[in-house]
Amino acid sequence: MSERIAIAMSGGVDSSVAAAVLKQAGHTLIGVTLKLQECHDAHGSKSCCGVDGITRAREVAGSLGFPHYVLDCVKDFEQLVLLPAWQEYASGRTPSPCLSCNERVKFGLLLDWAARLGIPRVATGHYARLEKDQAGQTMLLRGCDTGKDQSYFLAGLSLSQLDRAVFPVGHLRKPEVRALAKNHGLPTAETPESQDACLVAPGESYSEMLRKHFDAPARPGEIVDEAGKLVGQHSGIHVFTIGQRKGLPAGAPARRWVKAISPETGQVTVTSDVSELVDTEFVAKRVNWLAGDLPAQPLACSVQVRYRHPSEPATITAQSDGTLRVTLKTPVKAITPGQAAVFYSGERTLGRGWIG
Repeated sequence: MSERIAIAMSGGVDSSVAAAVLKQAGHTLIGVTLKLQECHDAHGSKSCCGVDGITRAREVAGSLGFPHYVLDCVKDFEQLVLLPAWQEYASGRTPSPCLSCNERVKFGLLLDWAARLGIPRVATGHYARLEKDQAGQTMLLRGCDTGKDQSYFLAGLSLSQLDRAVFPVGHLRKPEVRALAKNHGLPTAETPESQDACLVAPGESYSEMLRKHFDAPARPGEIVDEAGKLVGQHSGIHVFTIGQRKGLPAGAPARRWVKAISPETGQVTVTSDVSELVDTEFVAKRVNWLAGDLPAQPLACSVQVRYRHPSEPATITAQSDGTLRVTLKTPVKAITPGQAAVFYSGERTLGRGWIG
């Protein structure tokens, strides 16, 4: 059945092919690019949210014969994504801004924009799939290309958001997407992969960029070892993350990793024993569960504690406060507060929680 669909166009090959697939299937498309930064903030970045992305998206829409709009989300992106990310860094945690962007902007503001125009569904170029279970509930499944699967980034969407989403390239692999782009003569066929971090200047960390963007003070402090011995000073806790090895004081007798970050004292604790970084248990908070009610009994599943990390066998137990206690079958290194834990049963995404 033909539908009116708003297609989110980043200026990359994936969203361009998503548009071509939908157009070929007979749908009526309205292209929209979310403007997330001002042109003078781009710093020469290849990020898809800059002016180059808007230009390429407009070219693709023109070549496929549908209208294209630019939705100015600069201020919303700053308040809904960038500011919370900085607040996490300033608290000694490591945020996942791409997940927040999907939930609050790409499938928040964009869905609202589409609804105001009477457009029922929004499509993107994400590598993920949607199917219905036997009860008719929407299931979020991994993309067929295991190397590009983006279900991890979408696990925080609500079921109502997923019901209005379309992922036309989720069943494809990246080489197939490139081939389709060439077959359709799309101007993005050879476009390089976009970078995830928006606004980052060359040679600058994302956390330091955010600190400067919000003109925020750094939280300097001491770097100590496991015994509390001073080994150095640092200029701000925001530049550290659990498991980090680079950027620590030189001259140590052995390699060291960040073990703990204290926002109260500004102290960063390092260890030379990598076994100190592994855990078999953690708590996931602010859970977004996509598979009915939270399990009443301990549930065997798999968990992915960060993007590009393999899924690990685990047992999850729902707590009375709505959190999940996650027990891993084998120890995992550097389980990091602020990152997302995404739960799976086979290819089905069960839900997401934030590591406490």
